[in-house]
Amino acid sequence: MTRGLGERGVPVIVLHWDDDDLARLSRYATESIKVPRPEFDGDAFVDRLLSLADRFAGAVVIPTTDAAVKDVASNKSRLERHFLVDCPSWEVAERYIDKRYTYELAAELGIAAPRTLVLTAGADLDALTAELDFPCLVKPRESHLWSERLGGKLRVVQSRDEMHAACAAAHAAGLEVVIQELIPGPDHHAVNYNAYRSASGVLADCTARKIRQGPPRFGLPRVVLSADVPEVVAPARRLLESLDLEGFACTEFKFDARDGRYKLLEVNGRHNLSSMLSIRCGINFPWISYRHIVANEIPPALTARTGIFWIDEWLELSQNRTRAGRDGQSPRRLLHPWVRSHVFAVFDRSDIAPFRTVARAVARDAARVAARRIPKLSR
Repeated sequence: MTRGLGERGVPVIVLHWDDDDLARLSRYATESIKVPRPEFDGDAFVDRLLSLADRFAGAVVIPTTDAAVKDVASNKSRLERHFLVDCPSWEVAERYIDKRYTYELAAELGIAAPRTLVLTAGADLDALTAELDFPCLVKPRESHLWSERLGGKLRVVQSRDEMHAACAAAHAAGLEVVIQELIPGPDHHAVNYNAYRSASGVLADCTARKIRQGPPRFGLPRVVLSADVPEVVAPARRLLESLDLEGFACTEFKFDARDGRYKLLEVNGRHNLSSMLSIRCGINFPWISYRHIVANEIPPALTARTGIFWIDEWLELSQNRTRAGRDGQSPRRLLHPWVRSHVFAVFDRSDIAPFRTVARAVARDAARVAARRIPKLSR
C-alpha cells in the first residue's frame, strides 16, 4: 500500500509496532512512527493516534491489519474529529472480522459456504459435530487473535481427539472458534474478489486466483495470478452490499468440486500484502481509496489486466525447498510464474531497501542454520 500511494506522490507516514515492518523502510515512507501494538493494548494504540492529531490533522488513517481495523473502527467517532478515517464503523467491521456473523449473513443471502458450526460455552462438542466428516477445521472467529496467540491461521484436525485438543488450546488462549467443513482441492481452487465500494456501489473490482500457498492448502498466499473468475462476482457484491461495507475488501472463495460451486471462506476489509498485484494490473486500490475519501473522486471505469503473477519471493523459495511445500509440482511448474509477467511482494528496483533488509535477515538465518550443522571438531 505504501508504494501504491507513494508512487502517486502521496506522503505516507507509516505507523508501525514491529521493527521488522518493511513498509517503514520503503523510499515512499515519508516518516515512520512506532506505536503500541493493537493486539496487546488497543487503548494505548488509539491514544497514540490521537496524540498525533496536532501534527497530522486532516490526514487519512488507513488501518492495514485486523487488530488495527478493530481498534480504529471501535473508536472511529473519536478519530474522525481529527482525521479522515478509511475504515467502517465497528457495527459494520464486526460482521466481517467475526466469522460467525459473516457465515450467518451468507446463509441468509443464500451464498454457498462450507458448513460451519459455532462452538458456544457448554456445548456438547461431539454432538455438535456428529455430522461433520474428518478431517475438518477448527478456525478462530477472529483470525488475528489466533495468529498472535497460537500461531498460524487454523488447525486441521483428523479425529475427535485432535478436535478436542485444538478447541481446548483455543479456549485456554481465550479464543472463540468455529468448527468448519474442509473443502478439498488444490490451492488454485481458491480465489479472491477485490473491490472498492462506496455507498452507491462497487467503484472498481477485479479477481485473482491463488496458485500456491505456504504451507499448501491452509497457509499464506505465496503465488497469486490475476484472472477472470466471473462466478464469484455476484455473490461477493451481494455480500458486501448486505454488510454495508464501504471501502476496500478482499472476499475469498474456494471452488468445491464435489458440487461445482465456489464457497465463501472469509471477508477481509483492509488492504493486503498482495495489493501490488492489483496495482500492476491497472487498479490502484490504495489510490482509489485515498482519492475517494479525500475528494469524493469516482475512478473511471477500469478493467484489470489478467495473466500477471504476484510472488512472495521469500515464502515461495523457502517452500520450494521442501517436499511438502512443492506439493508434487514439477520444477517447470514451480518456475513458471518467475518467467512470466510478475510482480514481487518485496523486491522492486525503484524501492530496494525493503528487499535488502529481508535478504540480509535470510542470509543471517541461513548462516546460523549452517553453523549448527557443522560438527564441532574434537580436540
